[in-house]
Amino acid sequence: MKKKLPIIIGICIFIYAVIFGIIISGTILLPAYVYENEKLIASELNAVNKLKYYQTVHDGITTVSCSKMTGMETVWKYSASEDVTIQMYYTLQVTDGKAKLIFVPPGDASVLLAEQDSADPKSTVSDATPATEQQCTLDLKKGRNKIKIVCEKGTSFELSFHAASL
Repeated sequence: MKKKLPIIIGICIFIYAVIFGIIISGTILLPAYVYENEKLIASELNAVNKLKYYQTVHDGITTVSCSKMTGMETVWKYSASEDVTIQMYYTLQVTDGKAKLIFVPPGDASVLLAEQDSADPKSTVSDATPATEQQCTLDLKKGRNKIKIVCEKGTSFELSFHAASL
């Protein structure tokens, strides 16, 4: 029995190490893999690593800010009982990294609303540059509709948006 105990303990430690490795690799690697993966973006999954992430809603305006984010996060959900069209007003300001705002209607499709890259000279944004409000018309389908923010590794951004019915 004394000879079997170290073997059993060794096997248990090995199994725990494998499980721990799988969990760690999933939380570290998956968010970095998300940015260009349309199938993952359209899924119900939120795979994100974030630092100093704040989301508030005041008077119907949702504001999100994050100092460093990698992966994707659902920032808005709406369960429509029937097809409806709304007007969405949003401001996205990326100060470091690359981010995109995605509309995900029911099903496996997604629609790009905005994308910014702080390294792109055409979309150079600094903390002192005022962000410009954009607008778009969204056709919400019956079922669960959502908007996600998707970021490459270490992206800093500010986002605000609100919806109005037509």
